[in-house]
Amino acid sequence: MNAKQLLLGALAATLLAGCSLSPSTPKLPTPERVEDISAWQTEGRVGIRTEQDAISGNFNWQHSPEHYELNIYGPFGQGATRLEGTPGKDARLTYEDKDLTGHSAEALLYHELGWHFPVTNVQYWIRGMASPNSSAAISYQQDGLTPEQIEQDGWTVTYREFTELDGLKLPQRMQVTHPPYRVNLIITDWTVQ
Repeated sequence: MNAKQLLLGALAATLLAGCSLSPSTPKLPTPERVEDISAWQTEGRVGIRTEQDAISGNFNWQHSPEHYELNIYGPFGQGATRLEGTPGKDARLTYEDKDLTGHSAEALLYHELGWHFPVTNVQYWIRGMASPNSSAAISYQQDGLTPEQIEQDGWTVTYREFTELDGLKLPQRMQVTHPPYRVNLIITDWTVQ
């Protein structure tokens, strides 16, 4: 064994020992009900169709009571768009070298992109729930518990597939429509608290 291999071996052993000694953050228990989820992170694929645009790419959405951040990006991070803010307060939209703020995510998307999109309601719909802010018509699957479709504020949310995470049923494939708008989501990963 030469000196270079010995040095690399010692460095690797030191790094591994350091990793095993570093404290780990305890994992918070998964809530028992979807309604009890206070924070989440999802990622997957998205397709958005409007009157003038058709966009597809990947997304990552982190949401907590204090902050949300939704990133949509194409292959290799191209065409990245970020929408972030505090629920019920100011929002910030970043795309194509533009960095804009507005009093709500909905107003900002409409003013800048011409899109009518109910961001406030989507934070509930993505978890398979109707928003508590307005009345909704909900149809359920055969089990009588899992939503199949939600009609709310002129939008139709259709759930195509669910996944289970520690006993919770969460949407995996869904479509949100209000012609001419249509958003398809395929969620490949859920993390909840």
